Amino acid sequence: MKNLLLYLVLAAVGYFIGSKLRSCQNLTKWSGHVQTTVIVILIFAMGLTMGSNEEVIGNLSSIGLISAALTIIVMTASAFSAFIVRKCRGMDRFARMKHEVPAADTASDSTETESAEQSTSQKVIAVLILVSVLTGLFAGYILETGADPASSARILKYAGIIVNLGLCILLFLIGINIGVDSTVAESFKKVGLKILLFPFAAMIAALLAAVIFALVANQGLRETLAEIAGFGWYTIASAIIMDKGLVSCAAIAFMHCLLREYFSLLSIPILARKIGYMETVSMAGATAMGVCLPIIAKSTRSDVAVYSFLSGLIHNISVPILIPLMLGL
Repeated sequence: MKNLLLYLVLAAVGYFIGSKLRSCQNLTKWSGHVQTTVIVILIFAMGLTMGSNEEVIGNLSSIGLISAALTIIVMTASAFSAFIVRKCRGMDRFARMKHEVPAADTASDSTETESAEQSTSQKVIAVLILVSVLTGLFAGYILETGADPASSARILKYAGIIVNLGLCILLFLIGINIGVDSTVAESFKKVGLKILLFPFAAMIAALLAAVIFALVANQGLRETLAEIAGFGWYTIASAIIMDKGLVSCAAIAFMHCLLREYFSLLSIPILARKIGYMETVSMAGATAMGVCLPIIAKSTRSDVAVYSFLSGLIHNISVPILIPLMLGL
């Protein structure tokens, strides 16, 4: 509970500072670069801790299988929840109310160029993340097998401090970004509170899927719920779980979130074309306001991109609250 309050306070302080600096548009770019650097260091430190853990290394293949199964089940449940909510709200598969007149997409060249730049940037970040975690795992394995126990313990202690510090910095910077972005409140006013049914339904569906998976696969219930409650936000989710000393659980959470991001990127264009726009948003979870936002905007419409941002925001806000609660069950 102490950590939960710290996370919320840091995000709130960041939001307050950001809201006072909305005229400084370059602040978002600056904080974005810092976030990327912190994420790379944080993921390397987590990889180092996981790689030095015999339980994780010895069960790496089973961790991958569990993570993949969890990801497919959760994404399916989240998309299905969006389908149910959409039908209940009287929306067609293009996220239009039945009385609305279809509007042509009028995305400008500058918007398309910006989307392409964001997509390229996210691909670079994705590669950096993959390299960081693989390097960290390898370094942790070498540390465990080659270094003396005293040196290994000291390095892992520092890695733990880096994880905690990086987590705090990330939440503070995310709060700043939300505060600087004055369109968040306007977006809420534009789409109305009813649109929040989609992210809440997606989160409930994901958690119910976790309960079913835990019972069928004979997995620990609270650990499985915590792994799912990351909703695709791998840095925060796995760091919070690792802070509790649950290294294997953190490894599954990290792998699950990473797979959810990559599976979403691959399936969003197909799902938007064949199933429905809101289903793509719910399926992406927390990544709907980050990595997946450019491809959702490209595969759907600009107003659906607003829904996507808000859905991802709700998922992200819930992560540092739900995971500690789930682990305390």
